[in-house]
Amino acid sequence: MKRIMEDFFGHFFSNPLLPLLIIFCSVSAMLFTGDNHSERAKKDMPEYVRTTVPLNVTTAAETSSQTTSSSDTVTTSAMTLTVVSLTVETTSTTTEASTTATSEAEESTSTATQEDTAEPHAERPYVSDYRVSAGADSPNSSYYQEHLAILGDSIAYGFNAYGYIPYEHNIAKESMALWNMGNYTFDVGGGAMGAVDAAKYTDSPLIYISIGMNDIFTYSPEGFADTLCSIAQQLVDAIPDTTVVIGSISPVSVNNYYTTNDRIDSFNSAVEAAVDNYGSSQILFFDANAVLKDPNTGALAANVSGADGLHLTGSSYSYLLNAMFNMLDSYDTASRIEAHDSKYE
Repeated sequence: MKRIMEDFFGHFFSNPLLPLLIIFCSVSAMLFTGDNHSERAKKDMPEYVRTTVPLNVTTAAETSSQTTSSSDTVTTSAMTLTVVSLTVETTSTTTEASTTATSEAEESTSTATQEDTAEPHAERPYVSDYRVSAGADSPNSSYYQEHLAILGDSIAYGFNAYGYIPYEHNIAKESMALWNMGNYTFDVGGGAMGAVDAAKYTDSPLIYISIGMNDIFTYSPEGFADTLCSIAQQLVDAIPDTTVVIGSISPVSVNNYYTTNDRIDSFNSAVEAAVDNYGSSQILFFDANAVLKDPNTGALAANVSGADGLHLTGSSYSYLLNAMFNMLDSYDTASRIEAHDSKYE
């Protein structure tokens, strides 16, 4: 036995390629066997939604003389969004409605394009019986939320994965970006179709676009902003009474090395400027980044950061909805939704 072992190791180390091959295989195994984020989200999805009462954002109209104490203020074209704190004490509110399954529509094996068209529907597309309150300050929070459709990437998919919207209003998938959006299909009730056509099919009067983390190495900030606004305009053209909210890209944590917050900020600034230049009352910019950012570090706040420092915790979406719904109250969004709904009466 001793002679056999000596012969084996003598032969093994006599060839320098064999040890290198073993090391390479070991490193590759560690790098490429991580858990899938979206699968974890689906597995951990609660049977019913427990949402916090964030109370971390207040709003004030630009014309108001009221003053507020804040640690960070972000100004949009029509209002001031004041981020008070991200480390507030929260209480749980249990919703009385069970969430529907959040399984994603099976992806088509063929490549879909944004030019795909769906058959028009004579009635409002079916949406499962789904009522969830986000615990927001806005008196219209439930009204906004039951109409809200989400288009975007894995971060956007968290709205569905954590139970804040039904799957019929989910047009978001892991790794989706502006540059590869044509490779994804969704079935929100009218058969498989591209992301933009699926958003049109929902006929939702309130659409939130949250995308870009997968685009920051492909686009310039200005190119990204122009493409995003073009998609928003397509939705407005297709759904005349809709309000399209474009969210800024969320920050990453201090120890995350995927990208830098400076680069993210440059993209967000370009998007905000592009929306302002559009000057449309139906295409709004929402600074989600400011809601999630730690004002002391400029990075993703610890209490809203997922394990990878890139994705978000389930409660983070309650913060975002709270802030966005308060912002929408400064516009005529609720009346536009009401006008949209009157078509179905």
